[in-house]
Amino acid sequence: MRLLLTALALSLSACAIGPKQGGWTSGQDAQPFETAVAACQQTSAGSADYFTVCMAGRGWTKQPR
Repeated sequence: MRLLLTALALSLSACAIGPKQGGWTSGQDAQPFETAVAACQQTSAGSADYFTVCMAGRGWTKQPR
């Protein structure tokens, strides 16, 4: 039983942290990465700053280099 609870806790913690996609990290309730990118590309009009703000509004943060 303890092993099952440990495995469940680890799997849920991975979801909360989210995957890294090309320098982006997801928050807890982030949209799917591809959906967020497609929407932000349409609304940012080629501005990297607007794109970053749009992605943040969809639950994704850009990691510093």
